[in-house]
Amino acid sequence: MNVYIFKYLNNSLLYERKGKKCFDVFMHSLYLHILLIFIFLLCLGTLFLNSSSFVNAQTAPKWYLFIYCFAAILMTFSLCSIFSDIKKLQLADFALPLYLIITMLCAIQALYGIAQYIRLIPTLSHHKVNGSFDNPAGFAACICVGFPFFFYFLAKKELCIRCVSISGMIAVELAVLLSGSRAGMLALAVVCLAGFFHLFRINAKKKVFIGIFLVILSAGLYFMKKDSANGRLLIWQCSWEMIKDKPFTGHGTDGFKAEYMNYQARYFEKNHDSKYAMLADNINHPFNEYIGLLVNYGLAGFLLLLLFSFFLFKAFMRNPKKTLFSYCASWCLIAIAIFSFFSYPLRYPFVWVMGLISCSIILFQGNELRLILFKKPFFPVLALLLIPVICIKSYNRFVAEIKWCKTAQQSLAGRMEMLPEYKKLHYRLYRNELFLYNYSAELNFAGQYEESQSIARECERLWADYDLQMLMADNYENLQQYDKAEKYYKKAAAMCPIKFMPLYLLAKMFDTTGRRSEAIVLAEQIINKPIKISSATITAIQREMIQLIEKVNNNSLKNENTRQGEMPEQGIALPP
Repeated sequence: MNVYIFKYLNNSLLYERKGKKCFDVFMHSLYLHILLIFIFLLCLGTLFLNSSSFVNAQTAPKWYLFIYCFAAILMTFSLCSIFSDIKKLQLADFALPLYLIITMLCAIQALYGIAQYIRLIPTLSHHKVNGSFDNPAGFAACICVGFPFFFYFLAKKELCIRCVSISGMIAVELAVLLSGSRAGMLALAVVCLAGFFHLFRINAKKKVFIGIFLVILSAGLYFMKKDSANGRLLIWQCSWEMIKDKPFTGHGTDGFKAEYMNYQARYFEKNHDSKYAMLADNINHPFNEYIGLLVNYGLAGFLLLLLFSFFLFKAFMRNPKKTLFSYCASWCLIAIAIFSFFSYPLRYPFVWVMGLISCSIILFQGNELRLILFKKPFFPVLALLLIPVICIKSYNRFVAEIKWCKTAQQSLAGRMEMLPEYKKLHYRLYRNELFLYNYSAELNFAGQYEESQSIARECERLWADYDLQMLMADNYENLQQYDKAEKYYKKAAAMCPIKFMPLYLLAKMFDTTGRRSEAIVLAEQIINKPIKISSATITAIQREMIQLIEKVNNNSLKNENTRQGEMPEQGIALPP
């Protein structure tokens, strides 16, 4: 009897273990598929999502999708840690589907750009190639950071897989070339060399030759758009002045946007004959992520970046089982690092997605995929509580931006009663400089100059901008505060010396207020001003300034003749 009981209990335990193992396998597969679905949606949305419901139709929707999908992925990790007995989700389980998602979507985006170039698909901007982004820089940055993952399939033994991989790589390279992105071309060249160094043996002599090739390529890319490159030298020079003013803590989040144009104006006030005057423009980014980091967060932020980079490098070097899986991730980070020297890739959420995925691969390959913090139940619970709060706050901003876009469109259609809607949105979007500028411009158009100036001053604290200075000058001129209007016109002219409009409006204001000698000086300056790009507007302005000079001179001549004719009557000399 005891023997039968023992056998029964033993079989029950065996069945229980088998059932538990089957359940664990099922849960492992379930979590894996859920994560891959969210990752696919994350990559798809941050590469392709556009919506005319937003003022920034190409970038804002991508960021909102990034927030929600990333929150969903973190919640999946948290639930996995709390409710599941799964001990390991290996990164190797993600390798093939993850890299397939990235390469497939990047190849489609590249083909999209090529189709735009040959005019099969229209672009929504003046650029020939920009894909589903607002400019070629974002398009090139996103397909460049996905390019290294093609090497994973290039190393496969199957010929068809290798051919498809080569086709995708050629499509990306051609798309970047057609986009004209020099940072993208350089990043692709370096990544290609790193990949071929890894896959094929190359002797020292060939490596030297390749090094010389990179130097020649960099010089060629400089001369490809020399004026643009020189313009960036001006930006970096003014940015250095910003760094010197606050070297340790920086100017704060978005400090570059809030202060840079003020520094550019000071530079041209001191250097009237600068060679950069023809190249200066309205700037919101330093075209270098490292300089942007130093300006915004100072040495403290830059040292944190160096510390994290060193930690990442050590984690990569310590891994005794480095595979092509981790090498592709490291090349992705190299592409981001190179692109960051000459552009603003971190403005686009897909670049952040690729950066986070690559860092995770380097840090956790061969280990548990779950973050270290998720091993303790306190942190998953905290994440589950905080993520909904962040999502709700983001959703409120999401709804407000859609309402703003709809309000702006109705206002442009001629509906003047939209100002109350702007006032309602103000408390939600008071930190959005573009909204504040739009609101101030609407108030200016409606003739409410004092209210417009109040909103413009809020905007000025967040955003130093040429157009904003012009708007504030117009407000002060309409309020007949001419001294303040003059200050803002002159500041706008100093920000962008190549612009004609500030001096033109200032000359007209001087003429209207009786300061005709100063008006003539400005008019002569406008007539002799060098022109970067000829246009009908500039021609009309110069013609009007010639007429202004003639009118003032004719009036002066008439007054002089009148005085000469009246002098005998005023002082008649009688004969003795």
